[in-house]
Amino acid sequence: MKKLLLLVFMISGIFTSVVSAQRKEILTVHTRFAGVLEGYDHLCKTIVYVDGKMVCETSVQPQSRPNSCTVSIPRGTHNLRIVNMANYEGKWEEHTVENEYTINALYESEMKLKKDLTINLVFDISKVKTIANLQY
Repeated sequence: MKKLLLLVFMISGIFTSVVSAQRKEILTVHTRFAGVLEGYDHLCKTIVYVDGKMVCETSVQPQSRPNSCTVSIPRGTHNLRIVNMANYEGKWEEHTVENEYTINALYESEMKLKKDLTINLVFDISKVKTIANLQY
């Protein structure tokens, strides 16, 4: 009887640890631009990469309009890359200084995700910086 109880306890412990290891959290990304100059309101979208894989993409909007996307990802430590893409002459390109934009409209971080996370990004063209506000 004791062996049976011990076996049941061990199996339930393994099952519980497997279930908690597979738990997913919600990642929500909100983006908006500040300081958009008249005549430069490009169509854009934001793409979210987790551990190098694209997991979420916003709709296409003029950059003067806020945008967002939400995705469920496993708990744990992840490399996160959020990049705004601009449509220039029918071609999607990263909104970066390297591509002759005023600002690098991106956010990169390695983070441990333990609970739901909302990232609010402001790509401020007039201040030439990206402002990130994380809310758990």
